[in-house]
Amino acid sequence: MLPSNSSTFNSEMNRPSRSIAQTRFRRRVLTVVLWTIAASIGIDGLVGLVFRLPADVQNQGSALQNYFDYGRSIEGKLRRLVGETSALDAPIVKAGWLSSECDTEQLLPPDKLGIDVYGMSFTNKIADEVERLNPGIVIRRFAGPGAPPNHSYACFLRRFEANRTLAPVQILGVLASSVRRMETISGLTTSFEGPTPFTYPRYSLTKTGYLEGHMPTITSEDDLRFALADPRKWSEFEGDLAVNDYFYSRSTFNSDFLDHSVIARMIRRAWGQRVVNDRTNALRPTEGFSGAPDIMPVLRAILVDFARKARRRGTRPLVILIEDRGYGGTVSAPTIPTLRANGIEFISTSSIVAPSDSGNFVADGHFTSTAFAKIAQAVLKLVGSAPVTDSSGQ
Repeated sequence: MLPSNSSTFNSEMNRPSRSIAQTRFRRRVLTVVLWTIAASIGIDGLVGLVFRLPADVQNQGSALQNYFDYGRSIEGKLRRLVGETSALDAPIVKAGWLSSECDTEQLLPPDKLGIDVYGMSFTNKIADEVERLNPGIVIRRFAGPGAPPNHSYACFLRRFEANRTLAPVQILGVLASSVRRMETISGLTTSFEGPTPFTYPRYSLTKTGYLEGHMPTITSEDDLRFALADPRKWSEFEGDLAVNDYFYSRSTFNSDFLDHSVIARMIRRAWGQRVVNDRTNALRPTEGFSGAPDIMPVLRAILVDFARKARRRGTRPLVILIEDRGYGGTVSAPTIPTLRANGIEFISTSSIVAPSDSGNFVADGHFTSTAFAKIAQAVLKLVGSAPVTDSSGQ
């Protein structure tokens, strides 16, 4: 019994020492965890301080400064980019608004062929090449950053209804990668890392087949400034986005305390990219945007009405179907039969520069200068020829 009693006694004597050791171990682990959290917060704050963007929004900042800020919420970015007056706004804030982009009256020289082009940077670059190749042509550009067909059509319609002078040739450009934005009312929601705040109508077809546009509550640069300063107006705009903008996501749009953390911003950047990519893929663009069955009927109606109204004013309509990288055939296949049936002249860039050939593109996603020149030559070949007879009789 003595050995047994001795073993029990020793075991009971060791219990306090084990308990003390476990307590000390837990304290060490907790200390390490707390110091790790404190160090992370310190590093997070230091990186945010060292690489904060310039106070002057006219200065775009360095690559690293932008890298650590990309994940800031869309609202957070806007509150930095929009100043107290238009003069203090960042350049991107001014771009694409229908009220400023489409209401100006630019006189056309009487000794040159005038062309109006509605679109985005791709159409602007095509226009640059057309003018370079033929100095006898002057082109007025009406565009927005990555503007979808509903923006281009709304711009044309605005000028048409205001009875502004239209150039003899009217060109509407359709960028395949921007067709997804036909499900939006602003450039904000599909460009999380670099939001473009201009707005435009989202069109739908009535039961009788007419185009009906929903215009958002913010329609100008000044509207945006006032809304950011008025919680009620800002809430109204967010509500409009939630209902009418397919790409709106509260988690990436709304400003919150996470905007102050570099680590949180980087996590939200990854989440923001996933939200946009997932929703784009759900539209099934490679299948003619079959995931959103209303897109193509609305696009076809826009192209037909654009041509009809352009002819009504005695001008010549032309549609350029621009299929950029990864979007080959996505707009040409569903729209060309309609264009032909209505006698609408068109150019499909995929028949000129293959969208599957990476050699036709530069790093930012635009065509190379050589590719743009080829497309411009196709435009010149069309506008220098006799117009197609209007088979609709209108």
